[in-house]
Amino acid sequence: MATDDNQIQVKLGNSLRGSGANECIHVHQGADTKALTISFQRTLRVPDNRTAYDLPPNLGDFPLYNISDYKKTMPEGMFLKGGAFMPVHDREGLWINFASTRPFAVKVWLGGINAISGEPLVETLATALRRAKLLQEKKAIQDYVVVDPANQGQLWLDGIAKLNGKVMQFVAVPSGSGYSVESQISNIDSVSGIQISITPIKPGQSISINIQRLSGAGWCFQAFENDTVYKLMLDAAKHFKIPVEQFYFLFSSHRLDKRLLLSHYGIKFGSTINLVLNITGGGVIQNPNFAHTEGEMGIAAGGLIKQSILADPHPKAAWDGAKTAIFNVQLLNAESFQKVTGTRAPPSPITAASYADAGLPFFSIPAEKASGIKGAFSDVKSVAFLDKEKMGKKTMDRHLKFRTVELDQTGHLGFRSVAELEAQVKNLGILSQLR
Repeated sequence: MATDDNQIQVKLGNSLRGSGANECIHVHQGADTKALTISFQRTLRVPDNRTAYDLPPNLGDFPLYNISDYKKTMPEGMFLKGGAFMPVHDREGLWINFASTRPFAVKVWLGGINAISGEPLVETLATALRRAKLLQEKKAIQDYVVVDPANQGQLWLDGIAKLNGKVMQFVAVPSGSGYSVESQISNIDSVSGIQISITPIKPGQSISINIQRLSGAGWCFQAFENDTVYKLMLDAAKHFKIPVEQFYFLFSSHRLDKRLLLSHYGIKFGSTINLVLNITGGGVIQNPNFAHTEGEMGIAAGGLIKQSILADPHPKAAWDGAKTAIFNVQLLNAESFQKVTGTRAPPSPITAASYADAGLPFFSIPAEKASGIKGAFSDVKSVAFLDKEKMGKKTMDRHLKFRTVELDQTGHLGFRSVAELEAQVKNLGILSQLR
């Protein structure tokens, strides 16, 4: 792979015809125009009552607009910061969705505050001292999420990593209100919005690998040292016409973890890998500052959601830091959005109480384990806590119960056996009604 082929570009993607909006952000890498896709998803606010809830539902994409198209109507402070913008309602919940064809390290900042570590974008000596203390205590210092095509990486991010295995939901609030994560940590809203940096993985050397089937048939495949095992599995699945779920790789008597890089196993030019079918049909994978502008919004911390920040499985030298790209997404409140674009913002989502009353579900990934990765957010307070503190107004949400639907590790609905389906039907009492 030529050096330029690892250069990445960030562009708005999936244009919504006639609206001037886009559904997502596409990260181009070489010839791959959708190497990484990032979208911002609308959702309801989970109850802010100290209870940790399962994953809230997806209520559609936030439309994304190019700020440069609205020079005459956009507030000057926001226009000068550039990037994209999207409409949000006061206290609206949101989450960030990721999908990729190769590994990326992604950092998310909320007004310049890292959503994973709680550290500022411009690091100080205090940042280094805090990291040193964490290392001394043998605690994680990872400040990014790993997006991975093997469906074992971070599929989404719902909030700031305040607790091990739990996040505080992203909630939009007016800049200058004192509620945002940025203002609570930096004492001022000077950046606002969301900033995201993307770092690709180094390709490594081009190598030829022999993939041998037990039947004797084989083929020579071209790959790069830092391709994931899963990327090579996809190439093999296409050539041998075998679904990728129906086989695994063996190398030097070791079953390869599809999340890891070929270089992790010492696979080199001329290495032979054995393709083995899953006879039983499966197998577990081991696993610039401006004062805030009227209408500008920041991100506060809402209720707790069960979510773990997954640990980086790749070696420290794997990431191509020189190719890091960063982009800015600004938040504009609904009223100002209409003045800027002449278009009404999408209506505010339903409340958590209405959702619960309708019997609609939240979602969970039962196999997900806490990784120990969390940030310095001990002083960050939730919206409900700040309401009471600042206004003497109690807005702590009542405790609500939601039906839970289990997802698999790809983010899809999990498999259920016939016996489980039968038990569900019996529990609903549908059979007795049909007799």
